Amino acid sequence: MKKLFTILFITLMFISCSSDDNDNLDTTPTPLEGKWILTNVFCFCSFGENPDFSGHKLTFEGNNLKVENTGEFDFLADAEGIFSLQGDVITFKNGIQYTYALKTDVMAISFIDNPQIADDEILLTYKRG
Repeated sequence: MKKLFTILFITLMFISCSSDDNDNLDTTPTPLEGKWILTNVFCFCSFGENPDFSGHKLTFEGNNLKVENTGEFDFLADAEGIFSLQGDVITFKNGIQYTYALKTDVMAISFIDNPQIADDEILLTYKRG
């Protein structure tokens, strides 16, 4: 009887410990999840008067980023694909890093600039859309 109980117990342990997780990096939710529309750009650059940035959109789905540039301006075109988050730093597939901050439905991402390059700072603000 003890052997039967032991075998049954071990079998139940293996079944309960087996992995039924179908973790896929592309479907893991992140705080950035959803669609974001660019509202403003702050940098040492000129876009003319009243620029319309709304043609630039980011869609975060799990750990995958889709970039849409349908307007006059292109941003982050080479960042599309898998990204990673560590703390408040997002690293895009091209290796470029930004810090990000979320406040309700507003996201700001700021390029982690290279101190050896002058005027490479850029801050992009998005509204959840």
